[in-house]
Amino acid sequence: MVQPLVVFKRSTRQVSCRINDEVAILDLDRAIYFGLQGVGVHIWDSLEQPRSVADLCASVQAEFDVSEAACRADVLQILASLEEERLVEKTG
Repeated sequence: MVQPLVVFKRSTRQVSCRINDEVAILDLDRAIYFGLQGVGVHIWDSLEQPRSVADLCASVQAEFDVSEAACRADVLQILASLEEERLVEKTG
C-alpha cells in the first residue's frame, strides 16, 4: 500500500498536451499514447510539480465532491496505473 507521504512526479520519458477537457500523454520509449479524463486530468495537472499522495488527495477533494476514502482509493488507482505505464515515478 502506498503511504500518504510518498511523492510522485511525472516521468521525463513522456510528453503531454491538453485536448479540450482531456490530456493526451505520449510515452517516448514505446511511442504509445494514453488519455486521461476527469480526476485523471486534475491529478496529471497537479503533478506538474512533485506532489505527495496526501497533497493530491486534498487537491482532488477540494475540486470534486468525494469522500476521503473514495478519493484516496481513486487517487491511488490512478497513480498505480500511471506508474505501471511508466508515466509517473516515485521520488526519493
